[in-house]
Formats: sequence, C-alpha cells, structure tokens
Amino acid sequence: MIKDIQKGFSLLIKGPSRINILEGKIDVFGRIFTAEKSADGNNIIIPSAHNYPLYALEPSKVEIYTSDNANITLIEENTISDEWVKVKETVVNQIQKNEGGKPLKIMVLGISSGKTALIKYLANNLFREGIKGGYLDSDLGQQIIYLPTTINIGEIKDYIISSADIEKEDTVFIGSTFPKSNYKFIIADASKKLIQSYFESHTDSKFVLIDTDGWIKTEAGIIYKNFFIDMVDPDILIIFHDDEIEELKVIEKAASKAKHRKIILIKEKNKYFYDKDKDERRFLRQSQFAKVLEDFRKISIPLNNIKFIKTDYDKEKKEMVEQEINVNDLINLPYHYVIISLLNEDSEMINLGLLFVINVEKNYILLFSNLGYKDQKKIKKILLGSLRLSTKGNHQGYLYL
Repeated sequence: MIKDIQKGFSLLIKGPSRINILEGKIDVFGRIFTAEKSADGNNIIIPSAHNYPLYALEPSKVEIYTSDNANITLIEENTISDEWVKVKETVVNQIQKNEGGKPLKIMVLGISSGKTALIKYLANNLFREGIKGGYLDSDLGQQIIYLPTTINIGEIKDYIISSADIEKEDTVFIGSTFPKSNYKFIIADASKKLIQSYFESHTDSKFVLIDTDGWIKTEAGIIYKNFFIDMVDPDILIIFHDDEIEELKVIEKAASKAKHRKIILIKEKNKYFYDKDKDERRFLRQSQFAKVLEDFRKISIPLNNIKFIKTDYDKEKKEMVEQEINVNDLINLPYHYVIISLLNEDSEMINLGLLFVINVEKNYILLFSNLGYKDQKKIKKILLGSLRLSTKGNHQGYLYL
C-alpha cells in the first residue's frame, strides 16, 4: 500500500509492519528517515505489539506492508507534543551547561505513560547533538535492552527505535518480572552500581537515561520509588504527572527535597500514546525469552561444591547480600524450569539458564543454557530466580523461597 503524508501530519502504524520511505523525510522518535539509501537505511520495521509514529517533516510518500489496514491511522498533527519538545530542549541545555561537570543522571517516571517512548526520543536527539551517554533499563517486565527479569545498561551508539538498536554492556540478574518483596531494594542498589560502573568505564559520557517500571499505585510502590530515587539520585527527574494519582504526589514531594535536582512534570496526557494491554505485554515477554532460549541446549554438569543462592537486601547495612539455599530443601520445592544466573567464585555472571534437574544421588545438575565447556567449569554458584519458564519462554509458575 502506498500512502502520501502531508507535511506536519503523522501516520500511527501498529506492528507487525514494514515501511519503505519512497519520498520525503520522516521523523520517528527523533530519528530521521529519508528516501535516500544510506547507512541509516530508509525502511522501518515495526514489531508486533508496538505502535510507531511517522511524522512528515516534508511532503512524503511511504510504502506500507501490514496484515491489517486498521493498523494505520492518519493524525493531522505531530504525535510528539510541544511539552515533549520542551523537555528535550531542557535536557539538552542542562547537559550542555554542565560541560566539565559530573555526568547527569536523567530519570523518567510514570504509570504506563510512554516512558520508554520518551527515553527513545531523548536518546535520539542527544545522539544527533553528538552528546555521548548511556541507557539504564530497570523495568524488569518490559526490557528493551535485554531480557525480562534482568536490569541492564548500555551505551547509546546509534539511534534507538527498537531493542535491536542498543546492546547490553552490563547486566544484573533479578529473576522476577515484578519488584516484589526485597527486590524493590535490590533493583535500586543494583541500578546505582551499574551507573557508577558505566561512568567509570565511559569517561567521555555526559549522561545516562534511566527507564523505570510503572509500579507506583500502592504504599509499597511509594516506598519502592522513593528508595530508588534516593539511591540512584537523579539530577533530572521527569515525571508523567497525574492529578488523580495521590501516590505520585507523595513521590514528587519527597523527590523535590533535594535542592540540586531539577524536576520536570509532564502534565499533558499524550492522547496518541499506545498503552499495551496485559496480553500484549505477556506476548512481548514470551517473545524476548524465546529469542534467547532458542540458542540454549540441555547441559549436564557435576554438582560438586556448587552453591545455590538467592539475593536479599540488608536494610541496616544498605547492601545486597547472598543467602545460601540448602540443596536438600530446594529439591522439595517446585524448582523445575526456574530461571537462574550462573556465577563464578566472585559472583560474576557467566550466563543465564533454566534449572531442570538436581540429582543429589548421582551428583549432577541438568541445565538449559548455551555454555561452552570452559565456562561450565567456572560455575561455582547458581543464583535462583522466582520465575519458571518453558524452553519456549512460556510462563510456568513461580518458585517461592
């Protein structure tokens, strides 16, 4: 299908779809596509359960391949609001004024309000300005950088439209898709350490963008977000404000006590924001798991002195701690197919996997992973998650420790 787009108009296109730019100039989350073939390319792939806005910077013509014409909606304006443009300009100015200072931490917070879309928009505009920086994704259930149940950080080396456009450089395994119990403290602590490590290894970095999950509307959600903000200590906090959500007001009030912090409230709701439903979110998680697990295979390794552990948080010392799990207690629980992180003696992650069988009598463990022989010999600890999956990435239940 061929579509003409007038200058200043947008096409909202739902995936799975593919778009070829035939004429003109198109803006997608701050990345510019043209009809001219270049290193950036002139086609756009929209995955299932995603919705991309194509804004015409000049009269344009596109060729659209999609399974349903209902996936295409014409909007007679830019879906990126003036408020988002002002936020972008403020962030760029703050970073440029901060030349020579410590890199800025820029956190986006809200309830399913387009946080990741805004992160992409900011990342692409900062990249176009030639400003180097990173992206921390702390949303366990809807990861863009790597796999659900983990938090990740990576350098922004190119424009970001989809998860294929950024690679993880460092990962922390949490093992759950929701920050339940002490995970809410562990996520904050791990995020802080990931950022510190990133800045140490990227001395030319000027910023890090911090994506967060949407868990806010409970007392525990307030505790979680307040602790995260205190621990990570963002210099710029961008909040999708909503007068009807009292928990947000409590978080905003607590965050505003830090005098060095700039808080930006986005009060205008984006009427074009596409909020994925539970089935679509579940589908995306399953697809991400399946993509990684397809390269895994069954591996048998000696049990020997391998320790089974879980991560906990010491609130008094304000640090993550490892708790050893007795293998004889573990085998009496429904541990089969639980997601795990395979660690060396120094608790450094070697790879992820699924735990199939623990055979104490025959002294072996059956795993599902893609480790080579040398890496198998390095395994000294197995960090247990709580999510149980099939080898195709489908949800199978939980392991409660």
